[in-house]
Amino acid sequence: MKVFTKIVDLQEALSCHRKQHSAIGFVPTMGALHAGHASLVERSVKDNDVTVVSIFLNPTQFNDQNDLARYPKTLEADCALAEACGADIVFA
Repeated sequence: MKVFTKIVDLQEALSCHRKQHSAIGFVPTMGALHAGHASLVERSVKDNDVTVVSIFLNPTQFNDQNDLARYPKTLEADCALAEACGADIVFA
């Protein structure tokens, strides 16, 4: 599994798959992955040629900045779960 942090790198990695008309599954998340996320990733892996899991904690989704500060940031564990479920790429 590959981890990308820049959109241009992700786009480049996916360009060959697009040229081959591969089905690309996308599982958007805010991180802190759990069993529910795992089932979505596993389904995407089953239904697509390539699965991308995004991990993006959007500050504008939080009314209270204290909630954002308390939200779990578990990128290493999230990547491990995504990989265990068969994801090809994590975009964080």
